[in-house]
Amino acid sequence: MERFTAKVAFTAATTVLAAYFILPWALKYPILLGKNRVWEPDPQFANLRETCIALHPSQLRGCEKFKIVGDILFAACISNWESRRKWFPPMGKLDMSLGEDVIRDSLYMVDLKTQKLTLLSMPDFPKHVDFCVHAPGDFSIYMVNHRRDASVVENFSYKSGSEEVSHMATYNGVQQGLINPNDIFAVPPSSSDSSPQSEFFVTNDHYFRSSKLGRILENYLRLPTGSVYYYSNPTGFRRVVRGLSNANGIAGFNPRQLDSTHVLANMVFVASILEGIVTAYRYVPGKAAEKGGFVKLRDFAFDFVMDNLAISQDGRWLYLTGHGEPAKLDWHWRSPNEVSSASVSYRMSLTELGAYFGKRGEMGESRVEKIVVDRMGLIGNASTTAVGDDMLNKYWISGLTFRGIMECSLYTSIPHGEEEEESD
Repeated sequence: MERFTAKVAFTAATTVLAAYFILPWALKYPILLGKNRVWEPDPQFANLRETCIALHPSQLRGCEKFKIVGDILFAACISNWESRRKWFPPMGKLDMSLGEDVIRDSLYMVDLKTQKLTLLSMPDFPKHVDFCVHAPGDFSIYMVNHRRDASVVENFSYKSGSEEVSHMATYNGVQQGLINPNDIFAVPPSSSDSSPQSEFFVTNDHYFRSSKLGRILENYLRLPTGSVYYYSNPTGFRRVVRGLSNANGIAGFNPRQLDSTHVLANMVFVASILEGIVTAYRYVPGKAAEKGGFVKLRDFAFDFVMDNLAISQDGRWLYLTGHGEPAKLDWHWRSPNEVSSASVSYRMSLTELGAYFGKRGEMGESRVEKIVVDRMGLIGNASTTAVGDDMLNKYWISGLTFRGIMECSLYTSIPHGEEEEESD
């Protein structure tokens, strides 16, 4: 009887594993890995690559994440490529035996009007502490810092026109389970808040940090071990979402990006990259850690492994950028000059997204446009971040091994929508 019970339990466990993990992955596998992909962008972006120029390719390398605020682009970039190849937790590279005392990456800003490049100094950041930067947020500037003793969140303040940033605080969530922070969304302070406090969301992409076997199981079985954490001064770090397969990019709105109706206010998008899914959530400022303070709205499925997310300055588009052939990414990381890594970048309309809200917070479908589908890495390899500006007709894209940040003309023909207006 015991053997029969054990057999039934094993069969049940195997069935659950197959139903929830193996079968869905097998169905998505050819698509997410680029096997069945049509390697062409939408027609209106077909000639985009011909317009691209690299901004400061000799100084800006491997700018995994950048942020545009007004006319200024802020980018977190590699200072020593050999160090980055050995130590970068998001890629599972955890070689502690680096031949240098301190890792010291760089924070740059680029004036997009003049293309002037400025290396921002950090005079009050501890000189003995690693600075392996990953993701700059908004003003104040929040960044993930993959120190060798722990991956933490750093907060800097920046004043317009300055050439330095002031280090304000370090947030360490390891004790609360924030082992592998990946990306940050800083909640904008309300206009009525006379003394704004730190409040942000941060994704946690893996449960395992140093276990190679654990990382392999997480990646190949798409284990739902990713999560989203919330931080505020009163609450500290609190996990608000669990059960994501590699939670990566996160993006939300600031007041400059909202329309007059504020339909999208207090909404964030989170990428669960091993599922090819972006999920929309709504949060209550200051109360995200409370029951009902962080609520799922719906999932949006895509056909590639996205990395970071970005919202255009006019708030009309969500940009998703990532890896068209993720199976090649590790090979490319080891031999970037010999093995290409496909770059993919889409955008989803947010003006149509808010057109329908049901009684339970459902949202209508939205138009998706394919901007870059670049199998050979001709624009750049291993893309991770992109954003466009329709008014300026500009598009910027960068990635793990890019040299410079690519600036392109978003449209090389009549912008989407103008044709319809003219025909009317």
